[in-house]
Amino acid sequence: MTATISPDELAARRLALSGTHNLRDVGGYATADGRQVRARTLLRSDSLHAVDQAGRTYLSDLGLRSSIDLRELDERTSAPSALPADVTLIEIPLFTRAAPGSLVGGDEEGIDRRTLTSLESVYELLVTTRGPVIVEVIRAITQPGALPAIVHCTAGKDRTGVIIALVLSAVGVPDEVIAADYAATAMFLGEEFRAQAVARNILAGHDQERLAKMLACEPQLILDTLAMVREQHGTVEAYLLAHGLTADELEALRAVLLEPAGTANGGDDA
Repeated sequence: MTATISPDELAARRLALSGTHNLRDVGGYATADGRQVRARTLLRSDSLHAVDQAGRTYLSDLGLRSSIDLRELDERTSAPSALPADVTLIEIPLFTRAAPGSLVGGDEEGIDRRTLTSLESVYELLVTTRGPVIVEVIRAITQPGALPAIVHCTAGKDRTGVIIALVLSAVGVPDEVIAADYAATAMFLGEEFRAQAVARNILAGHDQERLAKMLACEPQLILDTLAMVREQHGTVEAYLLAHGLTADELEALRAVLLEPAGTANGGDDA
C-alpha cells in the first residue's frame, strides 16, 4: 500500500451538488494498519446555504443525519444552511464557542477571526486555544445516529480542514494522505467562489493581499499543524484526550468511521 493519491482520485471524491463548491467524501482512505474509512459516512464541505431541492433530495437519499456547522453567528445568519428538514443542525462556532464547562455564557469567548492575518496564526490558535471545542465537534460525530454527517464552514478549508485532519489522524490515516485531502480544496474553490469571497472581504473592509493569503491551502500548512500538535502532546490521540475526549469516545470514533478489519478493498488510497 502507498499513500500516493492522484488528482483524478481526489477529484472523484467531490459530490457535485448545485450550490456547493467543496463538498466531498473523506471515506475510502486507507489507514496505516490496513483498514479503511467508511465511504459516504463523513463528508466535508463549504457553506450549504445554496443547496437546491435536487441537492436536498440527493442528501436525503444519502441518508444524511446531521450537519456540524463550524461557522460564526454572523456567517450562519447571512447564509443559513438549506438542508433537508430531517437533518439535525449542530452549531459549534469553532472560533468563539464557550468551552464545555466554561463559566462564560453562550458563544462569547475565543478568537476574533477578523484579527487573524495568516493561516499559520489561524491554525495555531485553533489547536492551542480551541482544544475543548474541537473535541466537542469530534464528540458529536461519535453520537448514536449522527452519521452520515457533514462537517462544514464557509470555504470548507481551514476550520473544516483542521477538524478533518485531526479526525483522520486519530483513526490512523497517514499524514501524507491527510495533506493531500486538505490541499484538494484548491481544485474545487474556483472563480465563482473566489469572486464571492472577494465581494465579502471588500464589504468587510479587508484588503485583497490578506484575502489571497487566506485562500491558500498548501499541504505543508496542515502537516505543520499536525506536527505542532504532536510536539505539544506526543500524538493526536493524546491531544484529544487531554482536551476532554474519553478513551471510550476515541474508540467509538474509530468504530463508526472505520470498516471492520479485513474488509478494506486493498487499494492504495480509496
